[in-house]
Amino acid sequence: MATQPPESLLKELDQLEGIRDPSKQTLAQRQFQRFVVRADAELHPMNRSRLDATPMEVKLRDVGRGGVGFICSEPLAIDSPWRLALMNQGYKVGEQALIVRHCRKINNQLYLVGGQFVIETGMLVMLGVNPGALANQTDADRDDAATFLPPADVA
Repeated sequence: MATQPPESLLKELDQLEGIRDPSKQTLAQRQFQRFVVRADAELHPMNRSRLDATPMEVKLRDVGRGGVGFICSEPLAIDSPWRLALMNQGYKVGEQALIVRHCRKINNQLYLVGGQFVIETGMLVMLGVNPGALANQTDADRDDAATFLPPADVA
């Protein structure tokens, strides 16, 4: 994202806010409220499908308990796992694993991405989940209902 200065990225985010329609966000689409934020972050791949492990700089658009929206300079594969490092004045202040749920081109150089926060597979393994059960798991394969509580029941 070094091709665009921060001012132009903020302008792009502000233009995106102008077209956001809160009335279209139903509870079926999003479980938790999102809050508009402007912050720097870095994406780190969580699998070996990316040859270059250099972090990708992103600019946050919104964040909530269940996920995050941001803009970045590359298209991201749907369902790809990433680690989002939140930055403050060049220092990492927090980290959260996420799965890309949507990616839409907004101009020639930028993509609007939505990610869902998830627990990292390493944490699941530490809690006793068989790592073989986690490989290439799709929504249709999951049997989380018997094992995990939905986020709304935990809160």
